[in-house]
Parts: sequence; structure tokens; C-alpha cells
Amino acid sequence: METRELYKERVYTVDEVAAIFRVPSGTVRRLIRRGDLPAIRLGRTYRVPRSVIDDYFDLPPASVLSDEDLGFGMWADDDTIGDGVEYVNRIRVADQRTLEEVLADPDLWRK
Repeated sequence: METRELYKERVYTVDEVAAIFRVPSGTVRRLIRRGDLPAIRLGRTYRVPRSVIDDYFDLPPASVLSDEDLGFGMWADDDTIGDGVEYVNRIRVADQRTLEEVLADPDLWRK
């Protein structure tokens, strides 16, 4: 019996998963090692089943996700800030510079 008959679900290499999500392959490996991205280890390589990738695309829209899920959890312990998303939006509204002006400010990136 051929392998294709035993196992029909497609599996992807780390590089293929990285291309799908448009991230560096090191990021995919790190997610796998942390247990955030389920994978099959074969010797020194990993394979990610298609169902795992499909599950990532089936995540709820961002409006349903918590501040922690959106990456704003760093402010969770600061009672003066309140909602992390609202805090970031207040900063955006207060800063009247364009995106190009913000990115061109070298002092901003040295902090």
C-alpha cells in the first residue's frame, strides 16, 4: 500500500508555511518549538498538516479577539491605560504626523 493511500492530508515544509503566511521561516520554527503551531517532527525537519494551516485561517475576525490576542497585552497590568486598543488609538489620533513622517524620524526608533 502506498503512503498516499495511508495518509491523504497534505503536509507542508517550514519554508512552504512561511511562504503561505509571508513570514520568515525562523518565525515558523519558533512557533513550532513554542507549541503555538502544531507540527510533525521527522528527524531534524518539521511538517505542518494542512488542517493546522486551515485552522489559522478560520480564526475569528480581529473585532472578536481580546487585547492580549491582538498583541496589546503588555498594558494589561497598567490600570492608568485601560483598554489597550483604545490607548493605541488615542495615541494615533493625538499624533498628527503622517506614516511617512513617523517612519522618517530616526529618534523615534532609537528609544
